[in-house]
Amino acid sequence: MAHLEALVPEISSYPYSNGKRTGSRVKFPDTVAFAGMNKPARFEGDIVDLEVTGEIPSDINGTFYRVQPDHRFPPMFEDDIHFNGDGVITAISIKNGHADFKQRYVKTDKYLKEDEAKQALFGRYRNPYTDNESVRGVIRTVSNTNITFWRGMLLASKEDGPPFAMDPVTLETIGRYDFEGQITAPTFTAHPKFDPETGEMICFAYEAGSDGHDCGVDVVSWTFDKDGRKTEELWFKAPFAGMIHDCGISKNYLVLPLTPLKMSLERLKAGGNKFAWDPNEDQVYGIVPRRGGKPEDVKWFRADNGFHGHVAGCYENEEGQIIFDLTVADGNVFFWFPPDGEPPDLASRGRLSSPTCRWVFDPKAKDGTRYKPSIEWTTNGEFSRIDDRWVTKKYKHFWQLRVDPTQPYDFQRCGPPAGGLFNCMAHYTWDPEDEGKIGTQDVWFAGPTATYQEPVFIPKDGGKEGEGYLAALKNNLDELRNDVVIWDALNLAKGPLATLHLPLRMKLGLHGNFVDHRDIEAWQERRAGELGPVLPAKEPLPWQKAFANGSGSQQNGHTNGHRANGANGSS
Repeated sequence: MAHLEALVPEISSYPYSNGKRTGSRVKFPDTVAFAGMNKPARFEGDIVDLEVTGEIPSDINGTFYRVQPDHRFPPMFEDDIHFNGDGVITAISIKNGHADFKQRYVKTDKYLKEDEAKQALFGRYRNPYTDNESVRGVIRTVSNTNITFWRGMLLASKEDGPPFAMDPVTLETIGRYDFEGQITAPTFTAHPKFDPETGEMICFAYEAGSDGHDCGVDVVSWTFDKDGRKTEELWFKAPFAGMIHDCGISKNYLVLPLTPLKMSLERLKAGGNKFAWDPNEDQVYGIVPRRGGKPEDVKWFRADNGFHGHVAGCYENEEGQIIFDLTVADGNVFFWFPPDGEPPDLASRGRLSSPTCRWVFDPKAKDGTRYKPSIEWTTNGEFSRIDDRWVTKKYKHFWQLRVDPTQPYDFQRCGPPAGGLFNCMAHYTWDPEDEGKIGTQDVWFAGPTATYQEPVFIPKDGGKEGEGYLAALKNNLDELRNDVVIWDALNLAKGPLATLHLPLRMKLGLHGNFVDHRDIEAWQERRAGELGPVLPAKEPLPWQKAFANGSGSQQNGHTNGHRANGANGSS
């Protein structure tokens, strides 16, 4: 006898009407954003001793952490995007040639509120005006963009809110982290940088002056020393309210790429997108002194319209110029944020080129100086990584996901490649004798039914730059299942040294990092002793206090503890 449910047309129980969730049925939208590799996984759990093909190098002793957006409940709006999913942390722990798997959600304030209600309460991506009234005043970040290790804790972060601290062994969430009360800004970058020479963390926030949703131009940069003390805080204003996703650091400067994805408070209040691409606006680079800077010391250099990808390296040459390398696409990569008044154009993404651009900035040049890349290397890729021991230094090696449309792709078996056709892992070198010339390339093709996610570099003890391993998730699109692949970082073309087989499907992740177990263990000892445990934030954020008092997000002309004119708070 046929199941009765089969007699009822599926369309009659579809819980979305006119783009909004209306029914109580637990079903995700029938859209590309929730299909294939990006179908919600909603999984927490552990797997001991993963199956391996090949041999895991015996000198790898650490954990590969990565984060993915994964909606826990069907969203309030049918056209919701991947980037709005709840943050989920994956840990692949490797020791003595074996690997274990662990995965947990980041228990953000948003997560806890929705867990209690057993449904989505927060609306469109970074738009609080579309939220359920019951969660007004709640920090709405999903902490789904990066996971970094700092002083014995993991920091799960997304640039629209503060970071959340997690235990690096159990992946249990400790709570919102405010650096022991030292920062009160509503937002925090997903790309803090770590100076390997000084042990400092250099970080920043944009849209930082109010509640994190004012579409304002306030930016702040901070430095924390190796002991966790804030030593620098500089507030300043950007030329326009756009996205500043990644950054680079040299020994004396922080470089901020300001992308012409523009915010609009009016558009937010109308229930629309946070961002809209402006094809007529410049790409801009902020040059920020790392030490003792004032707002007037910050310079903004301009270049023709482009969309910033991720940073490879940044350093100062012998002439004092800043060498800054990143991918820059020649159009709107985030097609779901089209120009105002235009519909999304998915096909346009396939027409974009994304070279690795080398910029040579003179920090003494006038504000507003226009630049062109000194090199445009047609790597056609994204998600650059370097040997992090060479952050701030002249470097030779970088790795990147690469799109190679000349390679075969089995569309019939795999369908459209979610996240882009990153079908190759590539290793590039700059000419070591001439920073104005490119060097070599070394590429490994994933095969006609697979793509890769962002790699991480694993250094060898005492090794020279680039000596070590590269690891990345492989998307088996025909099976809807993932592997973890490990290569010799200096010889990708030789093929994988080991493939760790996951018996499940992961979603497309964003960023991750490798942490040596000796570092984790050393910090565990310190946290169990003189330092004490990681302390979550004790006080609500200033904008939350103002909201609770019914006075909005600003108090007495101050926002988040700084004067509205952006005075330097260095100490």
